[in-house]
Amino acid sequence: MYSWSKYVLLLPWLLVSPLLPAQDPSLPPYERETTRETVTLVENAAEVISREGESVFADFREPASRWYRGERYLFVWDLDGNRKVYPPDPEHEKQNLIDLEDVGGKPIGRMFVYAAREGDGKGWVHYQWNRPHELEPTWKSTYIVRARSPSGDDYLVGSGVYQGGMEKAFLVEEVEAAADLLQREGKAAFPTLRDPTSRFFFHDTYIFVTAESGVELVNPAFPGIEGRSLWDTQDRTGKYLVREYIRLAKEQGHGWVTYHWPRPTQPQVNAVKSTYVRSIAVGDETLIVGAGMYQ
Repeated sequence: MYSWSKYVLLLPWLLVSPLLPAQDPSLPPYERETTRETVTLVENAAEVISREGESVFADFREPASRWYRGERYLFVWDLDGNRKVYPPDPEHEKQNLIDLEDVGGKPIGRMFVYAAREGDGKGWVHYQWNRPHELEPTWKSTYIVRARSPSGDDYLVGSGVYQGGMEKAFLVEEVEAAADLLQREGKAAFPTLRDPTSRFFFHDTYIFVTAESGVELVNPAFPGIEGRSLWDTQDRTGKYLVREYIRLAKEQGHGWVTYHWPRPTQPQVNAVKSTYVRSIAVGDETLIVGAGMYQ
């Protein structure tokens, strides 16, 4: 049985369900081939570990193999954060990385371990990282799976996609995780949803929360509109976008809407945005929780 004493510093925004398996019918299918390939690679590696154990670690380091080709590689940790396999730099594999953070301060070491420990032991973690031999970081989405070797030891195995782009499945999972957090903590969860080091920030994606009256309660990308009514807001085509997504969420429970909205990194540009929203009850209030992806 695992000891959680060393993980008391896991923050509340980690304590949400990791991403459901790719085949879960409640999630949209993955649209990008690179995403599907990453899932297949990691799940195959986990299955090999469960059959053959630690002896396969050497195979994971072999260049030009099915496991390691170009910038695509597998890494393996134990569930205390000790790195066992890291093909880009095998001489420095033996490190404990539980406190690993990305350039923005996102605690990805704890996120990896939490994804592997909890639920079905599978999940995505999104963060900024350097490609091998490059100085500038880029967005990377890494898929994690827990694997138990014949020795009885548990490991996490992962692989990621640089600049892989957004998936609708990612958005649905983050909105559901935010809704779960809000239903457990109420409005006390708002600071977590605004925290740029939380799981809820990646690429141009963020969680927003709107009251059924149209008042924006949480919008970390555009904090100046928090506390304001957006009921009469129209996009550049004349669509009353807030009215539309509130109506959809209240009538159907959840769903997708498309409208024009500024990018966080280019607020002067109104881009087409596909947004997933759902309605939740928090106390005696109805809140609309959403996140979107830009086209």
